[in-house]
This record gives sequence, C-alpha cells and structure tokens, in this order.
Amino acid sequence: MIHTLWENYPEINKALEEVKEIMLTNISVIHPEVKQKITDYINASGKYVRAGLLVMLAKATDGEIKTGKLYLAASVEILHLATLIHDDVIDQAGTRRGIETLHQSFSNKIAIYAGDYLLSYSSKLALKGFEDILKGSKDLHYSKNNYRIIERVLSGELSQLMNSFNEDISAKAYLKQIRGKTAFLFGMATKMGVITAHRSAKELNLAFNVGQSIGMAFQLTDDLIDFKKPQVSSGKPQLQDVQNGIYTYPLIIAKSENKLIQPFLSKKKRENWSQKDLIYLQNLIKTTSGFLATEQLINRYIAKSFKQLKLFLSEEKMVDIVSLIEKLFQTSL
Repeated sequence: MIHTLWENYPEINKALEEVKEIMLTNISVIHPEVKQKITDYINASGKYVRAGLLVMLAKATDGEIKTGKLYLAASVEILHLATLIHDDVIDQAGTRRGIETLHQSFSNKIAIYAGDYLLSYSSKLALKGFEDILKGSKDLHYSKNNYRIIERVLSGELSQLMNSFNEDISAKAYLKQIRGKTAFLFGMATKMGVITAHRSAKELNLAFNVGQSIGMAFQLTDDLIDFKKPQVSSGKPQLQDVQNGIYTYPLIIAKSENKLIQPFLSKKKRENWSQKDLIYLQNLIKTTSGFLATEQLINRYIAKSFKQLKLFLSEEKMVDIVSLIEKLFQTSL
C-alpha cells in the first residue's frame, strides 16, 4: 500500500505501486534476515515524495510514465533509504517508519554495510532506467551526469556530521549544507522525471531547480516539525536534531536574537537532555522569530518552485504538481 498522500492521483499511485514492486523484486541481499528487514522498510508507509515528483514530471512532460522512469524512481527511493539507515546509526534512532531500526535489530556494522549495499543497488536500478530511456542514443551525458548523485548526497551528509555541535554555524552555511544534503536529491528526482534522449540542457536545469526549491522547503519543514510537533505526529523523538548536535534553521535564527540560547547549548553539548531542558529551549526559541522566519522562508521556496514550473510547463500540466506541493506542506506545517 502506498501512502494516502497519493490517493487523489490514481495514475501516480499506480506508478508508485510499480516502483515499490521494482524495489522488491530486484533486490539480491544474500542474508535472508537482512533482506527481510530491507523489505519491511520498503513495505512500510513511506511518502515516496521524491519518486512521486519524478513520475509526475514524467507524465507532465512525456505524456506517459515509461518503464525506465519507474526504475529511476526506484533508484531515488533506494538511495534515500540508504541514507536513512546510515542516519539512524549516527543518531542511534530506535524506530524508522514505525518499525525497529536495522542497527537495533542487528548491529551498527551490519546496518552500515546494508546501507552501503543499497547505495550500490540504487546505481544498478538507475543504470536500468537510463538504458531504457536513452537506448539508441549516442548522447549519454545525462546518465554520466547522474553518476555524481551519490557523491553529492553523501558529501552533504558528511558536511552535516562535520558541523555537529557547531554553535557558530550561520544561516547561510546551514542553507548551503541542506542544499547538498536534501535538496540535491529532490532536484535530481525532478530532473530524472523529464530526461529523454533529446531533452535540452535548459529544460533539465529548470526541472532540477524546481526539485531543489521543493527540497529546501521540505527540509526546513522537517526542521520545524522537530521543534513543534510531538513524537506521535512527527514519527521521531521531539528535538532529536538539537540533542544530536544538529543546529537547524529555527535554532540558528533564534540564537542570534536571544543571547541565553548560545551558553545553554554550550552547557548541554554532548550531555543527556532532560524533558525540562527541552521545554526550556523551546520556550527560549518562542521568544524569538525563529519559527516565523522558518515558515516565511519555506513559503518563499514553495512560491519559487511554482514560478520555476511555469518556465517549462503549461498551466494545465502544472495542476496536479501544484496540488501535490500544496498538500504536502499543508499537512506538514
């Protein structure tokens, strides 16, 4: 079953069911228990936002959803899952998509290798997709360009890790970090959605920019959720990021306005947080414009994505994509 986010888009919902089937049937992990765990992750109710955007753009620009695009969508989702498994090891998270995390079920080492396997598996699926879309074409620069996906995404992950507990990180530096960590993969998903053997570089870049803007809004929304929504709604422990030393946009803005926040973070660095500590920090942030500034920036990125869509899609072809973006952020904020 695919997430209810897609129930009003029956053709996309059907395509995502096929994407899930591709992920499940092409997997070849030798150890049956590890394979079952990865299968459980795939079968859990993830939103498939990146894959969904990819196939939506494919339908809007090609007039159909070709098999190759389904493989590319599967590749993107597997790559995303690989990063989540690695993140869970770093964060020592207990659950993911409502099930026990892989490192908790086995060990950190097994989880890391499973994540590495999925990176390789993602490349295998992408190759199948490109072979189908670009067959007979001598122009292979699109696929060569996409070999950099894993490099860029992992570079962003490494940047975040290196900035752990960095109290001096600026808003500008943080936005650059999430552009590489989260927004790049969104951009590659929307770019893959419009790739054909004869698509112009300009159109591909425009599609990438749409995804990047959506990805920036998506990550900033996740930052807000970490502070504002309880665990039962967000699916992860509240204020998990700050406890792990990840200082996100709302906090960066807040600490520039309230001078009590910086010394408090210094005091709590690498210490266990009590519920009282978490409430205290939330109350400090509420005295600032941290939350409001983040919401305003999210809305600017959403508006930017709409403007970018208009540069290569007609109003008629944009309807479902605009509807999805609005729905995605209305249910999150």
